[in-house]
Amino acid sequence: MGDAGEPLHNFVKAQLKQSIKNADVLSLIKRMADSVPDDAEGADIKQGLEGILTHYETLDDDEKEFFLGYVRKEIMSKLAAKVDDVPMDLSELESAITSAILWQFVLVAVVGVIILLILVFFGYKLYKSIKDKRVKLEEKKKLKQMKKKK
Repeated sequence: MGDAGEPLHNFVKAQLKQSIKNADVLSLIKRMADSVPDDAEGADIKQGLEGILTHYETLDDDEKEFFLGYVRKEIMSKLAAKVDDVPMDLSELESAITSAILWQFVLVAVVGVIILLILVFFGYKLYKSIKDKRVKLEEKKKLKQMKKKK
């Protein structure tokens, strides 16, 4: 990825870290327990996660607060380190953003052309109407002059 994509790359990583930092740990553990595959290894993991949730329910409020803070800190540090280590390919994101901007530009250009055509149409109609009135006025003047000459 070039220098132009580096700010986007850093922004995405920072937002990912912030999302991890603000994650609801309890619902994260519940979702992890629900998403574990139903094989022998998965059953052990699921049982361990459910044991953690059961133990959490027995804690008092201060211990729950400490537990959630500790788990959040541990998860955040491990996932944040993984986010830094994993190279991100944002070329598809950049091309999607570029195409979205291009389509918006095309849409604005089409609307601008339509408005311009409408203005030209009404301007032409106004010009034609004024010209027709002048021609009729000149014809009336000529008709009056011819009547006076007779």
